[in-house]
Amino acid sequence: MNKLKWWFRIVGAFYLLLALMNMYGMFINRQFFASVIPFPADEFAVKAFVDGWSPFAFEILGIATFMLWASRDPLKYLGAVWLIVWLELLHGVVDDVYLIANGYDAVGYLVFIVVHLIIIGTGVMFTRQASVQTPARASVPMKA
Repeated sequence: MNKLKWWFRIVGAFYLLLALMNMYGMFINRQFFASVIPFPADEFAVKAFVDGWSPFAFEILGIATFMLWASRDPLKYLGAVWLIVWLELLHGVVDDVYLIANGYDAVGYLVFIVVHLIIIGTGVMFTRQASVQTPARASVPMKA
């Protein structure tokens, strides 16, 4: 269970770092995003990109804060691990492959794919270990 607790904390802190970097690009320096767009973009295109990107930034902030909070009792939130695993696979790996195919920086996104796969692999492994180490919760029969 300790591994799972630290998984929640480390992945939560990583997500928090990503959220803060995105907030920096949204509120302080929009050129942060303009520099990674693989085509010429004027200020209006950059604004549209940032506005379209903002839901991701707020989503990742919400997930980060939840993960840090859930680390206090990780066995209670095993379902959240599986949600993160699926998000990492689809919103992470699949989306990064899509972006690479559309001309974005391959090296940067390949690094992120490796990070996504590490999060997926460790999340699955630690959840399975915690499930085996923890006795099954007694089920309470429902009254008819």
